[in-house]
Amino acid sequence: AFSEDSKGSARPPPPSPPPAEVSPPASAAAGGEAEGTAAPGDAAGGAVKAPGPPKYVAKYGFYIHAYNMPAAVIHQVRQLKKFFPRSPVYIMSDGGVRFDGLCKAENCTFMLCPPANDRWHPWPWFRRMYDAAVSLNTEFLIMLEPDNTIHGPITRHPTHDAGGLRVPRRRFNREYAEKLAQEVKPGFKWKEESMEAGLCGGSYYRTAAVLDAFSDESIARIDWNLLGEVCTKEVYSSDFAMPFALTARGYEMWPWEDAAQMETSTTKPKAGSGPADAAIKHYGGAYPGGKPTYNLRVEPADEKLFKDPLSKHKQFNTNCQVCYNLKTYTERFGSDQCTNHLPFKYSKVMKQRYPGR
Repeated sequence: AFSEDSKGSARPPPPSPPPAEVSPPASAAAGGEAEGTAAPGDAAGGAVKAPGPPKYVAKYGFYIHAYNMPAAVIHQVRQLKKFFPRSPVYIMSDGGVRFDGLCKAENCTFMLCPPANDRWHPWPWFRRMYDAAVSLNTEFLIMLEPDNTIHGPITRHPTHDAGGLRVPRRRFNREYAEKLAQEVKPGFKWKEESMEAGLCGGSYYRTAAVLDAFSDESIARIDWNLLGEVCTKEVYSSDFAMPFALTARGYEMWPWEDAAQMETSTTKPKAGSGPADAAIKHYGGAYPGGKPTYNLRVEPADEKLFKDPLSKHKQFNTNCQVCYNLKTYTERFGSDQCTNHLPFKYSKVMKQRYPGR
């Protein structure tokens, strides 16, 4: 189990075609800092160059997972444009507020997905990050939530496949994840310091790792019922599901020194969670005065940048846990867009343990 204190290699499927509710950016590339090399061609003398690394549009792309808080999202996008002017931004709304107008004004991509309370259901959560990674086409994807604040450019660059806030002494039940990892990476061990990488808002992911570990087939390969029964339903929460999914494919996470957790002080991060000058900060419930971006109010001139949720999305109460069902999802919303196309069913044990959640 885990607590806060102690707390066959499948090819990723092609991305699903975008639905009508997608607002593409004004320019596809959204900036420079291109990585890699161009597609190989004929060299002098008829020789053909070996394929180079993938060509990305930028080193970093930003994936904002949103539901409401429009003032916070608007502020966040503008801060990203200030400090990362050449990096693409992708906003996904889990059946909530629509940010078409914001992305038209700020040159970002908006995806409206059906409501699924995906933060508690791995199947839509992973598919949506996968689709964001395909769209961004950057070397690293940085996942943000509306309560993150951006304080400057990244100066402590990623060193592993994924990284996030340090959560001291956090441990996971490693046996099953290591077993899966060793099928693709013999001898792999889930290091204790790797377990301390908190994959919440303000975490980074190597795109190549996302396209492998978060593909529909890779997620279906994991026995989520076993994990839920051995641990608790909290393993389905995105903060815990992502470490398991990455580890199951042999990827390594590490605490990131350019992210910090703010708790009881407005100037000093929580001990051990990151430096005071971190580029990205995350806030706990004990932060004095409340989370800063949640105190923001929409300026009158910005009212046109967003719209309320669709009426067809508001009619369903999806704010539940241990309640995902692909058949119900497709019947309600007309397709499996924004979720794993492979079915999953909760075990009898999970249904009995968490009835009506």
